[in-house]
Amino acid sequence: MVSLSRVSITLICSLFFCTALADERQAILETVEKFFLAIETKDRVLLESILVPDSLNISSFEKPDGESELTLANYGSMISMLTRQGREAKERAWDETILIQGHIAVFWAPYDFHVDKKFTHCGVDSFQLVKTDERWLISNASWTRETQNCPQSPLGPIRQ
Repeated sequence: MVSLSRVSITLICSLFFCTALADERQAILETVEKFFLAIETKDRVLLESILVPDSLNISSFEKPDGESELTLANYGSMISMLTRQGREAKERAWDETILIQGHIAVFWAPYDFHVDKKFTHCGVDSFQLVKTDERWLISNASWTRETQNCPQSPLGPIRQ
């Protein structure tokens, strides 16, 4: 027969693990939210603080003929592209899936993107993250850019 103390220890360990995993998940979400905020506010310093230097970033765009066009952006290009002046950009994601193993994680979520308060495209974000110095950084950002058959965002319209 299993002793009560063994069951208690198992339950306590399970609760600790679940709490720790929830904390890591929340920290990853905060990093991703900072990524979106940096785009919206054109905050180069904030963006640099959450990206791994020398990261490679890839976007995939499906052209009208069905062919795929890949765009590669190194760290410097990514920073410049996402924080450029002259436009008001907003990205929103929902229904995220987060996978965590040790000091690496993956964030995957559908998103919509707006420029100057007008919808421009949707897609899926796939961010790979690494934990360094007790914080999560984006080591690679990949995303699709889709202009057709975009689902309605459950977040509703953006605020004007």
